[in-house]
Formats: sequence, C-alpha cells, structure tokens
Amino acid sequence: MRKTKLFLGMAIVAFAFSACEKEDSNSDNDYMSEIIGTYSGEFSNDSELKSGNYGTADVSMVNDQLQIHCYGDVMDTTFMMDAFENGDSIMVCETGEAFEHEYGHMGNGGNHMMDMHNNQSEWQHHMSDDHNDGDMHYGGFNMTNHTFEYMFKMMDGDSAYYLKFKGVKN
Repeated sequence: MRKTKLFLGMAIVAFAFSACEKEDSNSDNDYMSEIIGTYSGEFSNDSELKSGNYGTADVSMVNDQLQIHCYGDVMDTTFMMDAFENGDSIMVCETGEAFEHEYGHMGNGGNHMMDMHNNQSEWQHHMSDDHNDGDMHYGGFNMTNHTFEYMFKMMDGDSAYYLKFKGVKN
C-alpha cells in the first residue's frame, strides 16, 4: 500500500512538472507557428492595379527571423523581417542592413517575440527603443483573421508609390 501511494505521488508530481514544462516551451512557438505558412491574396495600389493581380506569400522561419517570399503577377521578392507581438497582431520590421537603409540608423535588432517589458507589448518596446517619431512600418499579421498584409515601397523614377499585398492563410 505504501509503495502504491509513493508511486501515485511521484506520478502526480511528474505529470504536474511536465504540464508546466510543456506550457512554458510552447508560449513563444504557438504564435510563430500560427503565422508560418502560405497566404493567398492579391496585389493592389491606389491607381493602376485592379483586382485580379493574384499573389502568394510563403512565410517561414530562418534562425530567429521570418523569411517572406512574396510573388505573383506583378512581383517576386524574398525578404527577412523581425517579428513582434502586439495584442492580436504580429508586426514586422526590417532587420540588419535593410533596417539601417530604411530608417537611417541601426536598431537594437533581434526578434523579441512575447518578451514583455514594463507592461509594454514587444511592438511598443521595439518602437520606443529602435524608432524615431514618423518611422513608417509596412505590415504584419492579423492573428484573428489569419491574414498577412504588407506594403512594398516602389519607385517610378523619382516618385515613390506603394504596392500592397493582402492574403489569407491557406
């Protein structure tokens, strides 16, 4: 009887420990695994492109960054982004040299998914640490609707315009 109680007690402790361990190990990966995948959608802009310019965005992880391959009727490009939690959204931002080229200074860098600082979301923390007022960001993931939107800054001579991709996860 004593051996049965001891075994039962050890089993309960082991189960409780593994449940806590499982919960902790999945916290960051759940959000990232939810956005990894293929998004089907369309490209558009304010003037020239009408509906029917279909596109696809393949989102994968490479080390701690998102690799996004966006392609279709009007473009084919692959780029790397850092990802940051912001409530029911995952926001993306340039990384490395692309960050410096876009914003004119280096950021602190790194993917800070789900790492809260002083009751700020990671996006709020990233914005206060790495950006100046007026810095523009170009897209992100809506976790509720399972969508990805991104605006590509395009040049036509000296004139800039934006080409927008909006897709739904398959």
